[in-house]
Amino acid sequence: MPEITASFTFHGHELTADVVNPGDWFGKTWLICIEGGFTPLFLIVESDSASDAISELADSEEYGHHIIVDEADLADYAHETCEYSGSGKVIDTDWLSIHGCEGCPVPFQCRYHGDGLPAEGVLPTEFCWDDLDSDEDE
Repeated sequence: MPEITASFTFHGHELTADVVNPGDWFGKTWLICIEGGFTPLFLIVESDSASDAISELADSEEYGHHIIVDEADLADYAHETCEYSGSGKVIDTDWLSIHGCEGCPVPFQCRYHGDGLPAEGVLPTEFCWDDLDSDEDE
């Protein structure tokens, strides 16, 4: 699968971020920002709601480790008060912020880019894996 990135404007800055799950939720995108270091990590996640976007991130093989609590550290989290993903993983969202308008058809506006997509990109609501021009098919 080719990598899909998203371009967007955030607080007046033109940015690009990886898309965690392109095409998984009809183009309903959210911006997740994971801070706590020198440079924040921006990710675009498709989901129906902000809380579902966090669960999608936690379930991502590539990016989930940013919020899933390592087994060696589980003793530091009280089971009664810790946060869980939709699949039951203990997550730490202390350094996470999510941006988008709850209840909007497209909570966070962006454009997808990647191999096989037009140079100007496509709206997430227009993205379809089947439409990608791929050299692999030739």
